[in-house]
Amino acid sequence: MRPEGPITWANAEEFKTEMSESIGKNLGRIILDATSVSYVDSKGLGVLVELSQELAQSGKTLKICHMNETMSQVIELTGLRPLFECFVDTNSAVRSFL
Repeated sequence: MRPEGPITWANAEEFKTEMSESIGKNLGRIILDATSVSYVDSKGLGVLVELSQELAQSGKTLKICHMNETMSQVIELTGLRPLFECFVDTNSAVRSFL
């Protein structure tokens, strides 16, 4: 998945629905390409945590790549880093499935 723009209270539920549908279609093999995600607010973080928990129920982990510095710092400062597998680029994230 490659969302465009911020993930905030305004679009978080729509984003969650799209991600949940993708999880079902891809057997839990999901990579969130954050190249175009400019900002994530508390609601957006909550949705990422919910998606991570949904995947964890089937032994999977939400993989995130191409995070900008702000998003990376927010995830680190909130202590959420252990919930996600973070990668510098898409190729690294894809290879992690092998």
